[in-house]
Amino acid sequence: MGNPNALGLTAAALAGVFFGLSDALVRAASTKLTPLQNLFISLIVGTPLLWAAAAYEGLTLPSLKVAILWILAGVTNFVLGRLLFYISITYAGASTAAVAASPTSAFSALLAWIFLGEEITLRQLVGLLIFVVAVYIASVKPSGEALHGGKSIIGVLAGITAALTFSASTLLVRMAGGYEQADPLVGVAISYTSALPIVLPLTLAKEKRVEIGRHTWYMVVASASVALAQLFRYLALAIMPVVYAVVLMGLFPFHTFLFAHMLPREAKEKPQLRHGIAAMLATLGVILVNMP
Repeated sequence: MGNPNALGLTAAALAGVFFGLSDALVRAASTKLTPLQNLFISLIVGTPLLWAAAAYEGLTLPSLKVAILWILAGVTNFVLGRLLFYISITYAGASTAAVAASPTSAFSALLAWIFLGEEITLRQLVGLLIFVVAVYIASVKPSGEALHGGKSIIGVLAGITAALTFSASTLLVRMAGGYEQADPLVGVAISYTSALPIVLPLTLAKEKRVEIGRHTWYMVVASASVALAQLFRYLALAIMPVVYAVVLMGLFPFHTFLFAHMLPREAKEKPQLRHGIAAMLATLGVILVNMP
């Protein structure tokens, strides 16, 4: 585990690409679908895909304690965190949302310092400051217009809160023994499944019937993409040092920036150079926060 290997590097790099692709496609879907509808589709598409991947590799079920922590991580990440992130994409644009949600690793370091007593270094604090600058640059003029009558500032705040929520789920996984102590495919499949009993009735109660159209298929592809990203994420974290994996995955705001340029005009997303600069600053923040 001291050095990265080809499989781990590939998995981490692919996770970043698929996260970026998913973000852009969610924005395209959001022209017609609400954040809650997008969340529901992401779970019903992603859950069977992840269980199929876990079954293909051979199911290794965790202990009850570990399973409970994975469930809590799933509710935190795939209900609250993902819903907030989709709100951010809808109200602020995919590129801005990706930068706003990028301080996850910095928040993870802060939470580990608070709850696990781990040391926080000056370099990590500088990394956090760089995240602040990146989010400011990306948010002064958001990459996308606010859809569904929302407000851009709400989108930015939702993205930052999503990052904090994602970091809390990472802490729960670490409490479960880390990514090395449980089958990563089973873990993410359990996390996805734990979100469905909450999101399904909420969607049925709050949302109108979804009309199948081009925007729906955008979200179906986005759902498959983010499920693959999660699969590669957990795989990378399980087989290589976290620092290398997190840095490669931390490129996802830049991937989002690139994919957002391919969106149709109806998505009302116009990423500019400032958003690309913010994405690269966010990656620099990831490197500083995670360097040993």
